[in-house]
Amino acid sequence: MGMWDVRVILLMVTVIVNGQQLLKPKNLFDQTYIIDPEAEMTVPEIIRRWGYPVETYNVITTDGYVLVLHRIPFGKKGYNPGSKPVVFLQHGLLCTSSVWVMNLPHQSLGFMLADAGYDVWLGNMRGNTYSRRHANQRIRAQEYWKFSWSDMAKYDLPAMIDGVLNITGERQLYYIGHSQGTLTMFSMLSENDKMNQKIRAFYAIAPVGTIAHVKGLFRYLGENMYNELEMVTLLFGDQEYLPNTFISRWITELICGLASTNPLCQNFLFLVSGPDSHQFNKTRIPVYLAHNPAGTSIRNVLHFCQMVRNQMHLDYDYGEKGNLLKYSKPTPPAYNITKIHVPMYLYYSDSDWLATSADVQGYLLKKLNKKYIKEVKHLHDYNHNDFLWGLRAPEDIYKPIIKHIRLDWVKWKAHLLHTTTIPPTTTSYIPPFNQLNDTNGDDEDLLIPIIKPLSKTATTFSPFKTTIFAKDKDLLKPVSEK
Repeated sequence: MGMWDVRVILLMVTVIVNGQQLLKPKNLFDQTYIIDPEAEMTVPEIIRRWGYPVETYNVITTDGYVLVLHRIPFGKKGYNPGSKPVVFLQHGLLCTSSVWVMNLPHQSLGFMLADAGYDVWLGNMRGNTYSRRHANQRIRAQEYWKFSWSDMAKYDLPAMIDGVLNITGERQLYYIGHSQGTLTMFSMLSENDKMNQKIRAFYAIAPVGTIAHVKGLFRYLGENMYNELEMVTLLFGDQEYLPNTFISRWITELICGLASTNPLCQNFLFLVSGPDSHQFNKTRIPVYLAHNPAGTSIRNVLHFCQMVRNQMHLDYDYGEKGNLLKYSKPTPPAYNITKIHVPMYLYYSDSDWLATSADVQGYLLKKLNKKYIKEVKHLHDYNHNDFLWGLRAPEDIYKPIIKHIRLDWVKWKAHLLHTTTIPPTTTSYIPPFNQLNDTNGDDEDLLIPIIKPLSKTATTFSPFKTTIFAKDKDLLKPVSEK
């Protein structure tokens, strides 16, 4: 079954769930067709729209994937030349950095952190809308799509975190992850002891370690569609899954219309995340769906399906023969999260269908070293997406995190005054332009990394700023963020 069939099935399911309301054509098409301008904007454009500065950086993983980082260096109050907390935000499955800036500024964690005076970095995992480059592989090559979240934990997070620490000159950063963004961090920290030293605190929002008790659409995918997805890879090789394309955005805009009066779009979100908690700004749903899903690999989805089936926190399962070649044993290795020695703060809810209470309590809270669990907040009536876009999230989650970071930062810096500082981390690798392949073989979109020194008055902390990769025909033109 192909990617398009999956989209059709999801739409059919939402229609069935919604019952007779959607059988009347007027419910779909009799509303004034209004599209929020942010539905058609990029993340930097959304950030600028609200009056915030934004910078774009590129890092390359050790296995060649080019990842894009979006940075909000300060808030509307202006540039503060002094040292400040560096906060890294990591999105979940099928998402991008957009999830942190999709509500109004006083409701979006990315903007709130910037207004608190923090240096905010938004990561993008391999294969999503922004991170679709490789030093050696073309985007259409099957080899490009041979990855899952275990590769993100092994390669993507270390590359992005080291890049941020190098640019800022800081020794540690504060990490906030949602969903897959927590799964990859738990996995990385359990395998990479050195990275534990670079995380000042880990805030796990809707944390995922196992999904044995997952509900809704993901339960259905794991139990009923694993073989079909695996067959796709056998017949056609490794492919991408649910990319954000013009066609997908057009369908979303056509069907959604005014989301506040059309329950179709709402049901699509709730089938995945959990029941409606009545804290969504439903007029923003077309914006959410215009940016998400944002693409990943079929192999990554298969890995999540494996988690539903084996009910464990394991590396990717290649089958007995493949595992023997990859791991030298017939089964994939398990991640040992008891090794993590980073202060952790966990936020979860009974209404979350993905990061279920049963999995959080039965695996994470049971296995993690209690010495490093600093806070566990069991929230009432939050589905999986409410942690990102719920209107109660700023008071329940974001403001407490912002306050804690501020208090910890002051304490930490006071302590560092009496200790020897550690040199910055190794510079993330930026490739020469001839190592970057174009995406379709015609050399028209061959991208060149432009690295230019900043002026003395520039409002950033690094000696160099990396712009978005510029086309070769624009090489002689000044390159800047608009």
